[in-house]
Amino acid sequence: MKALGLGLTAPVALQLSHAAVAAASPRPKRFMLFYLPHGVPPEHFDPVVTPGNAADFTFTASGESILGPLEPYKAYVNVIRGFKYPGAMTHEAIISCLSNVSTFAGEGGPVDETTPRTTVEHMIANGLGVRPLILGACAHRPFGLDKDGKLMWDGQPVAPEKNPLKAYDDVFGNLGAPEGPDPNVALREALVTLTEGELNALDAELAGLTSEQTKLRTHLEGVQALKGEGSVAVSCTSAPTIPAIEALRPLAQGQSDDFFLAEGNFPSLLAAQLELAAHALVCNAAPVVAVQPMYANCEFDFTFVRPAGDTRQFGPHHTALSHTQPQQNGAEMVMETRSPFAIAQRWFVQNLVDHMVAFLDVDDPADPGRTVLDNTIVYFMSEVGEGAWHTTESRVIQVGPEPGPTAYLPLITIGGGGGALKTQQVLTAEPDRSAGDIYLALTQAMGVPAGSFGDANTPFTEILA
Repeated sequence: MKALGLGLTAPVALQLSHAAVAAASPRPKRFMLFYLPHGVPPEHFDPVVTPGNAADFTFTASGESILGPLEPYKAYVNVIRGFKYPGAMTHEAIISCLSNVSTFAGEGGPVDETTPRTTVEHMIANGLGVRPLILGACAHRPFGLDKDGKLMWDGQPVAPEKNPLKAYDDVFGNLGAPEGPDPNVALREALVTLTEGELNALDAELAGLTSEQTKLRTHLEGVQALKGEGSVAVSCTSAPTIPAIEALRPLAQGQSDDFFLAEGNFPSLLAAQLELAAHALVCNAAPVVAVQPMYANCEFDFTFVRPAGDTRQFGPHHTALSHTQPQQNGAEMVMETRSPFAIAQRWFVQNLVDHMVAFLDVDDPADPGRTVLDNTIVYFMSEVGEGAWHTTESRVIQVGPEPGPTAYLPLITIGGGGGALKTQQVLTAEPDRSAGDIYLALTQAMGVPAGSFGDANTPFTEILA
């Protein structure tokens, strides 16, 4: 009440407190969200683990292993299994998967695509007091954002920026510019100065209340550290040259929105968005980023990923690839029909590695002696688990003899999170644990712990250092 009387509003105090903790942290932290559309065939996704040793595994046992491109980086990877999304039965889980708030309006009700919710990347960004960089390569249909594209929310659905050239200018346009400071930094500096004065006044008022004074002094020291370091310690002095952006520029410059939603431009757009996100993280220009390729039920033709000389049938990503079921031949399960889907999903992971992870595996300008990947959490997820069955919880896929493979939601983390994460683990939770428990652990790792996430209130501490 005394703080409110002095004008320190609770939202501003909380926001600055989290940002102060992040700024005063001995190591920088960054967060990246990556969405994989339409799930996976589990027989080409799951790592092969040595019994009794969750840290000894390989991604390359399947010749078309979806996670195979991550094999050189597996020391940074956690594979997380056994979780579920709330109130979702198929691809409409895209609405609920990152918020842990049910997709349905009541028991058995219609799909609820309007109820306010906040997804994990915005929860982290809001807690740190930063604006997240939200990018999308053809992340919604040409006619606009509908329920199949509503992956990220901040009270209302967030439409990802579709034009990487515009996003590049927004992120890096002011670097090295002589015309004056970034207005967002100026506003933040004003808030910090104001709050420091208020806290000094409170310090004097509460001199006799030892425990409260200790809390206040900690907060004040954090705010002073934040003031000394600035809003975000941007480590680049000039706008970086980004290869995929420069390759796209002569084709995309001056184009209408139609260009950035066109199927034929999708591969180059995804590469540009991923490299832009990577450079934003390296430069600390945006410590929280997200990239959404495509939307749920997207029918882009993935024949372009077919290997040379391969005669197998490829086609639309949703119905022709993700819907392909394993076949039965006598007493055996035949997985060959699923290889094209595995190749398509591996293509996404290869792009993530080539245009994001490799760019983060460099010396961290904000933390000499470590890499940016050491100080980043990349959260990789999909709206469903097994593509053909559209699972949103753990399920045995039974075709032919028992036991069939268990389809888990494909959830992984990549990176050390500034020392906040344990890595190189394959972890299986008790059956159908709420995915919100993962988000509670991720927010805690990023220094913005939340008491609950939807119906979840128990952080998945197994991934925390």
